[in-house]
Amino acid sequence: MTIELWSLADRPDLLAAAEDLTGALYPVYMQHDTVSNACWLLLYGEHLARYQTIATDEGVVIAYGNSVPFFWPEGQELPDDGWDAVLRDGTADAEGERRANALSALSIVVAPSHRGSALADRMLEAMKAAARANGLEALVAPVRPTRKADYPLQSFEDYCSWQTPDGAPFDPWVRKHWRLGARILKAAPRSMVIPGTLAQWQEWAGLRFPVSGKYAFAGGLAPLDVDVEGDSAVYVEPNLWMQHQI
Repeated sequence: MTIELWSLADRPDLLAAAEDLTGALYPVYMQHDTVSNACWLLLYGEHLARYQTIATDEGVVIAYGNSVPFFWPEGQELPDDGWDAVLRDGTADAEGERRANALSALSIVVAPSHRGSALADRMLEAMKAAARANGLEALVAPVRPTRKADYPLQSFEDYCSWQTPDGAPFDPWVRKHWRLGARILKAAPRSMVIPGTLAQWQEWAGLRFPVSGKYAFAGGLAPLDVDVEGDSAVYVEPNLWMQHQI
């Protein structure tokens, strides 16, 4: 096993395989976030490619990490529309004149064959290194708690407050960030907004919606809001803001 980490700026030839890995591992509905559809490709431009990290094992792509620098005004809380806000504002900052002073993680995906190998730790460390190398002052992440979907009746805030007997966060992905030195800042209640028609959401969620209302669905961290008469459904996902020391 020979694992190497590369920036997209150094290895643009790996992009297609990295995108294929993301597409295979992300739920299909997560690939229809409104802001992502408008801004994601901007991460691959000359100003932002150095913040995208690809891991290979013997030349095969096994992990992909995305991040974006953004401007975080001193003394202000991070935005309630977490993931969407930093992707939208960070890509705009890269094209404009406002200087970024922080880096936000966006995504880390690891191939099933390499889970449990501490590769996610290395990907987070690569983000910290990129922040330091580019003079950024903070690394934050709108973290998606991986087990929240297993507890659909609990509020997001209550779930995120749960702890293991030794005082660590209950959620495994939140706990991973915490063990790497991150601290919890606040919830981002509108981190991603994913609208669609009834037909689209019936395909994405594998459910039918006979009446309007709120529906729990597999993988969702919050209910899906369905309007049958309007032929629409909207999923608003909460995330948890955490900050790493760099």
